[in-house]
Amino acid sequence: MPLLCALVGAAFGASSAPSETPVALILDSATPLPGEVATALHHEVESIFRETGYSFHWVNRREMRADDSFPDLVVIRIKSTCGGRDVPAPAVSKGHAALAWAHVSEGEMLPFIEVDCARLGRMLRAAGFGESALSQRQMMGRALGRVLAHELYHVLTGSSQHAHSGVAQPALSPAHLTTSTLTFTARELSLLTRRSYAARQTQPPAPTLSEEPVFESGR
Repeated sequence: MPLLCALVGAAFGASSAPSETPVALILDSATPLPGEVATALHHEVESIFRETGYSFHWVNRREMRADDSFPDLVVIRIKSTCGGRDVPAPAVSKGHAALAWAHVSEGEMLPFIEVDCARLGRMLRAAGFGESALSQRQMMGRALGRVLAHELYHVLTGSSQHAHSGVAQPALSPAHLTTSTLTFTARELSLLTRRSYAARQTQPPAPTLSEEPVFESGR
């Protein structure tokens, strides 16, 4: 919790425009992402946000030093393993489960996202997402990037509103996660290009994290 509080404070302390300073995306994962997954993840997020003015600096939490400082950042906690063949077999669904969620405090969006790779992997495996281990990991990276882009949209805009289509729609199906392209709508692009999440407020509320999924990204 002390580390998270410090990171949240740093993220809300700046007031730069999206095009001036890259947003540090700090990946906190118990198990390192396979190379193919990480490459596809980075490519997908950067491709989706290409027209928004935002750029990103990817940081491995394990490699951070005590004196590292970032004016704008989002902490991304990766739950479970994000491989291909090593994901669990599809489980019987008991209703809709969130693939990723952002945290809020007193109605304010915090720069803290969690992604459940086990759920994402089961969804993709049930949909039959590739034959080889390489293609499965590349597809996992693409899907992970789109789920993350959905939650980044909420964090960067500070809005819980969804779009009728595209990355910011309420739920992303297996088809949405695996199709060749998925983008923001024109309206959501306009919201992202004219707002800097770090400038929304100078005094953030106390970071009391919600334990429940905030935004469901997959059904």
